[in-house]
Amino acid sequence: MQGKTCLGCIHNGDWLLMLDESTAECFFLRLTSSSDDPAKKIPLPPLHEQWGDIVRCATLGTSPAHPDCVVVVAVQVEDPAVEGFLLHCRPSNSSQGWLRLESPVSLTSFMIGVRGKIYSFGESETLVVIGDEGDGTVRARLMGSLSGEKEVHDMTVTYYVLESCGDLFEVVTQFFGDFRNDGTLTSVTVYRLDLESMTWSRVDSIGHDRAFLVSGHYGFSAPVRPVEGGLVQQGNCVYIVWSSCDCERLYKFCLDDNTISFRQILPRPTKPWCRAFWAVPPQSFLSTAVEEAKLLLTNGLVPKGSIMKLKEEEQEDEDEQATSCNNTRPWHDLPLELLELIVSRLSLVDRLRFPTVCKSWSLVTNPVEQANAWPWLLHCSGRDGACKLFDPLRGQEYNMHVETFDINQNEHDEHIFRFPKDGWVAMSTNADIQDMFIINPFTEDVMEMVMLDWKYRYMGLSWSSADPTDPECVFFAIVGRDDGKAISVFTWRQGEEEWLERHIEYYEEEPFPVAYNNPVLFHGKFYCLGRKGNLGMFDPVSNTWTILEKPKPIHVTMDLAGDHHLGREFCYLVELGGELVSVFIRNADEPPRVFKLKEEMTWMEVQEIGGAALFLDFRVSYSVVSPEAGHGNRIYFPRYSENCKQAAFYDMENKSYQPSFYGLEQPLQCVWVVPNIRHISKVHT
Repeated sequence: MQGKTCLGCIHNGDWLLMLDESTAECFFLRLTSSSDDPAKKIPLPPLHEQWGDIVRCATLGTSPAHPDCVVVVAVQVEDPAVEGFLLHCRPSNSSQGWLRLESPVSLTSFMIGVRGKIYSFGESETLVVIGDEGDGTVRARLMGSLSGEKEVHDMTVTYYVLESCGDLFEVVTQFFGDFRNDGTLTSVTVYRLDLESMTWSRVDSIGHDRAFLVSGHYGFSAPVRPVEGGLVQQGNCVYIVWSSCDCERLYKFCLDDNTISFRQILPRPTKPWCRAFWAVPPQSFLSTAVEEAKLLLTNGLVPKGSIMKLKEEEQEDEDEQATSCNNTRPWHDLPLELLELIVSRLSLVDRLRFPTVCKSWSLVTNPVEQANAWPWLLHCSGRDGACKLFDPLRGQEYNMHVETFDINQNEHDEHIFRFPKDGWVAMSTNADIQDMFIINPFTEDVMEMVMLDWKYRYMGLSWSSADPTDPECVFFAIVGRDDGKAISVFTWRQGEEEWLERHIEYYEEEPFPVAYNNPVLFHGKFYCLGRKGNLGMFDPVSNTWTILEKPKPIHVTMDLAGDHHLGREFCYLVELGGELVSVFIRNADEPPRVFKLKEEMTWMEVQEIGGAALFLDFRVSYSVVSPEAGHGNRIYFPRYSENCKQAAFYDMENKSYQPSFYGLEQPLQCVWVVPNIRHISKVHT
């Protein structure tokens, strides 16, 4: 394999298509051996196309080693004026070389082999089937047009086509950030194609016995065998290889609860055409590996004597607990002072339940009103309005139901949280709907807004009043080009029929690449953070937009379009104790860089935040000046441990990520909200 380039995977990930660009040598390579298919390398005719232009390959036949096998590759050059085309060859007749395969329509790069046929997806939702006519002729025929509405996306999307148990599926991933090479996964949607009706339909489950593995231009379905030690341990999940600004990541998206987690698989991000491919060993190879794993596990059993000792210790602990309980004062007879002390240490929800335990406990005065509030993580756990609230300081999760979040009536809708403030949440159920709305999930009060242009492709949204229904409330949004050479700002007030747009270009001036996070209302003005670390400001009174001369950018020089991933770090803006604070985060090996804006309008990097806590997310960032004891000097993220018991944070005192940076769960379409104490009764465990 040395000096060769892998162009793709075929035959359920068991075979690799390899190319030596210097010699045009092309061949199939199998990484594992099989008794029924012993071939390891199959030569193909020389392939003189540029390896970067070969975007997909597939085969006709039961195996690449079969004499009747036909190999088809899709070629797309960078020149948009040149249409993509197909080439095919027969490994058994390499002297014939690669032949052009005519297609009835213009084809995209999506192509997959299923049960002796190759399906290729053309432009305008057309489907082409490629097959062997039986006389040695390979032909592409138009099957027709595909129907079925799909969700409209307002961010960068990537499509994968794969086969599972004879069915065709499409996995659509959406990434936060308008970057083609990296970003943060924010949405995963799975569709199934009914070949009889030629209709796409969304699916909420792919089966707990299967998992999808996708990377680059390829995707595969793999069986799940957790008991036998199979390749994939958890079903109904999509595993995705993708780059971020910090490293090459392996994402796991779970369809059961709409959560993602990611792990580092390479220390540096890659370019799209250099990504790792999934190589799925055949079942015979897996069975041998499983038997070896069982043997290792058998040899590592705990000795019987150790087990007996553990049982004896458990019995002693139970006896001690029983004796202690006999001497305990009844719970209903505790002094009022002690009850008040207990209440002061309870969570917001437990305070609500406290007076209902018994009559004496109801004597505690206003347990809820005395509670401190901090941001909780809200996400929709289902399409029926079921929601979860996660308390990051106490590591507790609660359930609630919001009728407005019920989108079961339309399979194309999706919960898309936009921006929260003071218990209200701006959201939409589709990127292409005619309007979006603002809802208080604790009261279910709803306020509708007029449609924002650009199909919500904006970087930030905010409003000026604590109550968005206030007639004086000003709504503000901003969108900008990736290179920062043009931006548009939008304003809207109640009673107006449309958003007022102001377009500003910076072709002759210093560009302002808008960071992907929502603006911060500070002293009556909306402040927007640039990816370079400078600030833009919108004054709703004078309706003017200004890029501030101060503070100077934190990143003085930045290649906004380069492939080295600089400028792709995650950056946030938040108000803390009457000051603006910016935070820049790259990876697990580097601590977050925190800057405070001084009175003279300069950024000052700080190593601590005075015992406060920050809650960061691109949808909104919050600060709490005095959180509960033991939670200060921390930066919280919208992730938590797999058992939902510990929130993810960076400890500025210990200089470490807790419990880790990778391997944590994060709900998709989640948002930080500060619970409305007066209406917290909707929440229950």
